[in-house]
Amino acid sequence: PKDHKQHLDYKDNCMMHPLLRKRKNYLFGKRLTSIKSSSSSSQQKYKRERAKINGRIPILSRTVPLGVFNEEEEELKTIVWEMEDPSDLIEAWWSTPQSLGTSAGFGCGISPSSGPNLSREKIGDPFGVVMWPGSILASQQLWKNRELVKDKVVLVLGAGVGVEAQAAAMAGAKKVIATDINKLTLRLLKFGAEKMGLDGIIEGTVFDLFSSDPLPKCDIVVAADVLYNEYLATQIGLRCHEILSLKNPPSLVVTDSQRFHGTDFLQALNERLRSKDGKVKPLEWKECTLEQVTSSGVLVKEDQTYDVKTRMVSIGWGDSSNDD
Repeated sequence: PKDHKQHLDYKDNCMMHPLLRKRKNYLFGKRLTSIKSSSSSSQQKYKRERAKINGRIPILSRTVPLGVFNEEEEELKTIVWEMEDPSDLIEAWWSTPQSLGTSAGFGCGISPSSGPNLSREKIGDPFGVVMWPGSILASQQLWKNRELVKDKVVLVLGAGVGVEAQAAAMAGAKKVIATDINKLTLRLLKFGAEKMGLDGIIEGTVFDLFSSDPLPKCDIVVAADVLYNEYLATQIGLRCHEILSLKNPPSLVVTDSQRFHGTDFLQALNERLRSKDGKVKPLEWKECTLEQVTSSGVLVKEDQTYDVKTRMVSIGWGDSSNDD
């Protein structure tokens, strides 16, 4: 869209989590199964800690098993920090109109009754304050290809709370540039990186995908679960074209666990790539099922555990990607 603020206007198309879909009477479809409260789930075996950032925003740790193993056959895990109760923030975002505000706010101390002067831009994109399943698949890609990640610069678009940023650092990246539009999200990411002793590698920075600024220089680009709506999906496609048009393009991985209507950007991307090189191999999604993912209930207090069919497109990773 000409006005980059339009990407915030996806109130009815951003039911990302199964619980959000249930709240809005959406059908789950076949890709989401075994949804249940996880009060007695495997997440219970991991100690969850509470803290506050800025001394006033309650946050909660989450251990995320990644389903990949190190040389000692120990499962790789990241520990990220989420808003303890994101429901007020999301409800407030839903109930407020889009305005012509100029900055994404911190989303701190906001509730649906915060007042008439509240705007979506002031709240900021609220969905990055919890972990989403696509970050697990992206992390698996990074770890399985850690020989390609070692000593490289990794750029994460829409980094959220930092699952894939931590995974990149643990895989040996020299530097991880973790970007997001929401400053509160970046505070959560930084807090988690510090707790994991990875803050010397992970650098959080504000970056607007809809800006005219070029992407920071890097060797690897990761975009996990950022296809909230058709506007964002189109922009991700344009950013992928920007990446793949470079003389020496970085390796790229995009994952998507939500698969909303209108968010498959590959056809348009392939057409742009073919216009420059008619022999280029079309990019294709690869699908897999992540089983028993435990994540925030978002609008309810309890965590939820579910299976989710997730898709991924990657290039520049050898046998595990769309490369010839």
